[in-house]
Amino acid sequence: MSPQIKKALQILSAATLAVLASTTFAKNPWEAVKKPSNQLPESIGSYSNGCLSGAEQMPLRGEGFQLVRTGRDRHYGNPYLVEFLKDFSNAVEENNLGRLQIGDMSMARGGPFSSGHKSHQQGLDADIWFSQDKRAAERPLTAWERDNISAIPMADERKHVLLEENWDPRIPDILRIASEDPRVARIFVHPTIKRKMCNIAGSDNEWLRKVRPWWGHNYHFHVRLNCPPGDKHCKPQSKVRGNPCGGGLDWWFSDEFYAILNGTAPTKPKPEKPPKKPDMPAQCAQVLTAPAAPKN
Repeated sequence: MSPQIKKALQILSAATLAVLASTTFAKNPWEAVKKPSNQLPESIGSYSNGCLSGAEQMPLRGEGFQLVRTGRDRHYGNPYLVEFLKDFSNAVEENNLGRLQIGDMSMARGGPFSSGHKSHQQGLDADIWFSQDKRAAERPLTAWERDNISAIPMADERKHVLLEENWDPRIPDILRIASEDPRVARIFVHPTIKRKMCNIAGSDNEWLRKVRPWWGHNYHFHVRLNCPPGDKHCKPQSKVRGNPCGGGLDWWFSDEFYAILNGTAPTKPKPEKPPKKPDMPAQCAQVLTAPAAPKN
């Protein structure tokens, strides 16, 4: 191959990569930015329409926790979330409840995902597996293990039943530690898991108020924090009201729910125009384009 042809191929390859990178960036610029901004930490907007400045990356492993699915590059959060997760995991370990496997948090600057999450946009949400891998209790997981070990489901989504054979009796105590932390706004779990814990708790159920039934969440629970003090552009979550194990839970086992689950519910006519996506907070444009924070 002549030097001229080789040089031309190198130029063509570089141009192709540039086009692919720009296409990826155009599809979702938030996924193309791999480093936090050099701004002060702040959660901006709402959980499902926001961004994150000055993010902190969660360590791979620490007292009471091990990260999983790290290949997704979704282990950033507001320092407020990182501090909570360390405190929470440490409390779990101190109470002999094992070592948590922490999954998706947010991307380096928050923002929307192309797939997988509608929330997790402002660095205040984290997914934590119900199951605990025995290897993680004994040693750090390898990079391959972090991305390939499987979580064990606690409920069958299709049948909408709890998988009693998979149930871990440590789960209520773990969730109670998180729920009673004033930094926590919500904890999302599968409806059958919430009902199981209500049956176990009996009248001692006030801590279950923040534990909310939601679609999916059969193999992990989703912790959502309140807005950090001083984050003036953060839109807070409304407070949970009513009976901790009351009517809201009953709907998930009603005829209406099962009709939706089985695809027999009446279909609503589609609107002529799809609803317009809400505009992101104005501050997010600055977050997206800000220089990257220097490495520590």
